[in-house]
Amino acid sequence: MAWVAIGFLASFVSWAQLGFAWGLVAVLAVLVAFQLCEFVEFSRWAKRPLKRPAAHLVWSRDALRIGQSIRGARARTRRFAGVLRQMQRTADAIPDGLVVVRGAGEIEYFNQGACTLLGLLQSDRGKNLFALIRDPDVQALQAGVGEALVEIDSPVDIGMRIEMRRVKLEADRDIVIARDVTERNRLLTLRRDFVANISHELRTPLTVILGYLESLTEEKLGKAQRKAAIAKLERPARRMQALAEDLLTLTNLESSPHPDDSKVVGVVVDHVLQGVVEEAHNLSKGKHDISLTSDATLVVEGVSEELYSAFHNLVINAVRYSPDGGRIRVRWMRRAEGAVFEVEDEGVGIAAEHLSRLTERFYRVDFHSARVRGGTGLGLAIVKHVLRRHGSVLNVESTPGEGSRFWCVLPHLGMPNSQQALSELR
Repeated sequence: MAWVAIGFLASFVSWAQLGFAWGLVAVLAVLVAFQLCEFVEFSRWAKRPLKRPAAHLVWSRDALRIGQSIRGARARTRRFAGVLRQMQRTADAIPDGLVVVRGAGEIEYFNQGACTLLGLLQSDRGKNLFALIRDPDVQALQAGVGEALVEIDSPVDIGMRIEMRRVKLEADRDIVIARDVTERNRLLTLRRDFVANISHELRTPLTVILGYLESLTEEKLGKAQRKAAIAKLERPARRMQALAEDLLTLTNLESSPHPDDSKVVGVVVDHVLQGVVEEAHNLSKGKHDISLTSDATLVVEGVSEELYSAFHNLVINAVRYSPDGGRIRVRWMRRAEGAVFEVEDEGVGIAAEHLSRLTERFYRVDFHSARVRGGTGLGLAIVKHVLRRHGSVLNVESTPGEGSRFWCVLPHLGMPNSQQALSELR
């Protein structure tokens, strides 16, 4: 308003002194100067539009509305960017790979899981996904109509199996989901092998039992023959019973990583081993030289029945896989690293390629020349889980034709860190 008043005053003075024409020129000059100053001030404000404009300017109200609009747009942009970042973090937290593709496979977006499973790089945006993954099975995804599913080797790890699924999002946009199914396939294989193995283990004794039962139905059999046939049914029946008991034991051990606190006690292992070695002598029937060296003062904290099962399996295995006359040494001793249980035999030995699989269910080494006596194929699997529940692992050293040594280390009650180790175990 001050500029307007000055303009009128200048016009009046010019008209009074110079006449109407020069007065008009003076007014126009004042107005141009006024607009020029306004423009300069507006230019300064435009560089920082969020700053409040000067109140005396003609366009201050318009500038306020523009500033408010800019601030609102910036706030909406920040909120939208925050949502996008949250969505990105969420997508990256998903272990599966997510890839959004257009048309025939042009990559529009992918998460961190896709980088891990498929080896995608940020520079791959815009490239064809199915051309980057060079696997013939992937072409089924590229040409798939609707939802398509394939399973391939991971491009970044040949030991990993990847399941890829293409799902329609929009008319020209799809999402490809990549999932690591290595563990699932392993479990399916284990289940299939388990069913096959248990069927095989049960088939033989059942065949024997059914054969004798059929013979018992013959009327020509005398009392002595029937009694002999019934006696022969005991061995396959007990084999199936042992198999069922071992399966139940193994299932119970696998169902919990730690033993129940109410069952954990101080175990005098020397007493346990006396019973184990006595059973080994009964199985051997004097055909092996079995000796026990044991520290009677060495006590560990654990579940007595589980430790008995583990030590029993190791010692009985030594008897089963040792030739007649072989020596078997059972030791329970104190060492700096803890209480050591050890079984050493002069049996058939085990080749190095079998050692890593010994504790698998029903895994057996084919010993053509060895007279192996019984067993369910679950003993070492039980040993592995018992020792794991007691904070230990099974170690094996073996040389074919010379024998084997199985041992484990347990924290005993006299060790400085035994209580800490046992508390961590529970």
